[in-house]
Amino acid sequence: MDYVYDIVLNFQDKYYEFYEWLREDKIINVKKIPIYKITNQEYLSFKYNDISIDTKTLSKQSRMFLVTNGVEVMGLLIDTNGKIIKRSSLIFEESDDILNDCDAIKKSYIKYHLNHIHKPKLISRITENKSHYINNYLKNINKEKDEYFLKYLYYDIYNLELDDIDKIYNDLINMSKKNIPKMYYHLKKVNLELKKQ
Repeated sequence: MDYVYDIVLNFQDKYYEFYEWLREDKIINVKKIPIYKITNQEYLSFKYNDISIDTKTLSKQSRMFLVTNGVEVMGLLIDTNGKIIKRSSLIFEESDDILNDCDAIKKSYIKYHLNHIHKPKLISRITENKSHYINNYLKNINKEKDEYFLKYLYYDIYNLELDDIDKIYNDLINMSKKNIPKMYYHLKKVNLELKKQ
């Protein structure tokens, strides 16, 4: 069994590169953790999809371990049934150290079941968070009660006054899909301005 010593991990529901870690993330220091060398196909499945691992194929009955394909290293956290529940990238220096010694790590066979395939999203974590914020905000808005706010927001974005609240709402929904940074900026700005009034 191969082990890695003294690394930091940042387990999240989805895989995020180390440069996307946020200040409020709960980063843990791990003194000793098993590592398994797997194929590239297995690595990519573990990274993006819903996977259940047959824990009997793991040498150590650990719920936390590393996997590598020789190019990348990732931390995995599984539940008691073997389902991958969280993933973590490694900071560059620690990942680089492991990859430099990768030839010494024995190849492993990990039996697993593919529960659900996810198409990898090619947007940053910050953009994804902004998109969630916008979608939640617009989903919880009441067109009648928040008519003034919607008109104000619409004017701020398009520099146009409009009375048709359904058109305003639909245009804002479209904007939130086409230009997340712009929509996020104006939503925050208008919220702040209205709070000052």
